[in-house]
Amino acid sequence: MRSSLEDIPDEIVRQILLYLPPEDTLESFQGVSRRYHHLANEALLWRWHCQTSFRWWNAEHQLQEKLAALASSVDWRALWITRKRRNIKVAQLLDGVISTKFGQLRRLKGICELGYDVKDYLLEQCHVDEAADDVLARRYYANSALDSIHRGVAVELWSRYQGRALSSEGLDTALAAFDMFVLHDQEQDLDYVVRTLDALAERFRAEHPTFGDLSTRQKALSLVRWLRANHLTGMEHPEINYRNLRNCFIGHALSDNSHPSLPIISSAIFTCVAERLGMTAFCLAFPSHVHAAVYAPAGEDLDGDETEAMDGEKKRMCLDPYGSDDEVTLGDLRLRLVEFGWTQGAEAFLTPSPVPIIVQRTAQNIRATYDTVRNVTGDDAIAARMRRLRTGHAGVNMDAALYASMWAELLMKQTSSFHWDSNLSALLQKFALTWSEDVWLVRKYLVPLYDNFIASQPNQHMRSPWQNVHAILSMLEDSLDNRVPEVNRRYRQDIADRVHYKIGQVFRHRRYGYIGIINGWAAMGSSTLPMPHYLDVAEAEEEGDVFDPTESVRASVIGPKRTYYTCLSPRKSTVDRLRVAQENVVIVTDASLIPEDLFYVAGKFFRRFDAETCTFVSNIREYYPDD
Repeated sequence: MRSSLEDIPDEIVRQILLYLPPEDTLESFQGVSRRYHHLANEALLWRWHCQTSFRWWNAEHQLQEKLAALASSVDWRALWITRKRRNIKVAQLLDGVISTKFGQLRRLKGICELGYDVKDYLLEQCHVDEAADDVLARRYYANSALDSIHRGVAVELWSRYQGRALSSEGLDTALAAFDMFVLHDQEQDLDYVVRTLDALAERFRAEHPTFGDLSTRQKALSLVRWLRANHLTGMEHPEINYRNLRNCFIGHALSDNSHPSLPIISSAIFTCVAERLGMTAFCLAFPSHVHAAVYAPAGEDLDGDETEAMDGEKKRMCLDPYGSDDEVTLGDLRLRLVEFGWTQGAEAFLTPSPVPIIVQRTAQNIRATYDTVRNVTGDDAIAARMRRLRTGHAGVNMDAALYASMWAELLMKQTSSFHWDSNLSALLQKFALTWSEDVWLVRKYLVPLYDNFIASQPNQHMRSPWQNVHAILSMLEDSLDNRVPEVNRRYRQDIADRVHYKIGQVFRHRRYGYIGIINGWAAMGSSTLPMPHYLDVAEAEEEGDVFDPTESVRASVIGPKRTYYTCLSPRKSTVDRLRVAQENVVIVTDASLIPEDLFYVAGKFFRRFDAETCTFVSNIREYYPDD
């Protein structure tokens, strides 16, 4: 007796469909018969495909709410198709980003505006197989877009505090936003921090079944001692580890096996867990060392006795989750303030600090760490330890952390403040020179704040380009996105004779010893080098160029009529075109000499690395077609 597909029971067909690629279900299977069309479009099947095909989702989809609802109440098939189409769109945009520099920022903007819906695809591209012809470029631009999306999440969150300068809400996510700037392909995002703090509160409650019967003082002391006993606050060997970059990030503190953190992060961890346990807790922005404060509920003092007092020693206690198991008395803190020279207005440091103040204080800690690491000399091992995070390249991470601190300070200050723009110039320079893919971010979040600030100024004056957000955006779009590639050919023999080296060759600087990759050249002086390009101060002195000693790098002036190159170099990790004279180029043929960081940043200009020739394969042939 011959059997047919129609004889297969529905239950087995449903199981088969779980393992059939959803694309095949849409394109062919559902057309087999009316019965199979019905089975192939069941809500439960497409809910399964949505959950297994995509891990990351934009908040707009309200995925958790949809999962909690009846499957039949959600059009899961349409949702899967929407997500699939977005993957197709981002694939086309990323291919365009890799294929040409013209319109690159517009394409990156298109990718980033799709948000977390394209994170799954971008993560795949971040780890594309080494055999891919454009492996370096694909990884680089996928990482760049993903990092910009992550920064967008942080900036959007911080922007909510405009008009809420005294808000005490959202401390956990406001601090976790710093982690988003160095998240890369890892999982410790905002949701991770929230889930981890939730889990810590549940774990503490499970281990303390009589917690609800304790007084406020007993609850606070039990929690701080538990956190410290489990090494969830503070750090080991602070004398050598205090200024490690990872200590500034709450996500790192929660996920690292040893959980190291600065006092401000330790106090925040305590505060966030205490709030989840029903306590009223805040951070105190005490000078040099942030503390935590816990308040007794209305009608009670810290020991559970009835009181009508609203504040004071019996209602408020202070703790140092970073360094002590015991209560820190208000008297001790007042005495320290006197020692610091604070004789007036000292009580301001003993009252709860709003979230914007704690975020700005964290930004200051990041800047202090950045300056400390930058000034470490003579011991590369110490500097490497201080810069180390769980993932990413050390130089890029340091710069990203500094960039985060700039955004935080700008967004946490109210535009009504006269000094709102005090660090605007520094942010715009960092954005324009290093993070130009954030054009969409600046236009969406910074432009409205800037316009509000300018409109609020009683005496408006002409602003320099580096203090004008609109001017910088126009400059980037004109110079990077809309400019037709300027072609450099070796069509004359004199050019071929003068320019000895090609795009993609690896070299060692004859005098300074650093390794670089050639990504530009000019046969007669520096005036035709790709712009913008920069000149190391030391090399500027050697070449006799005029330079401003207050700047670490600068756009070069026209040099002597000799051959110049631009290069990628770890010497300046945030500069992608560093100028070098031809006589300082010594070609390298040993791939083991190339720093690992260079392989990552090389993707901005090169498709892949050719180990046989020890050269990088050019991805800028529209500028240098003969190389």
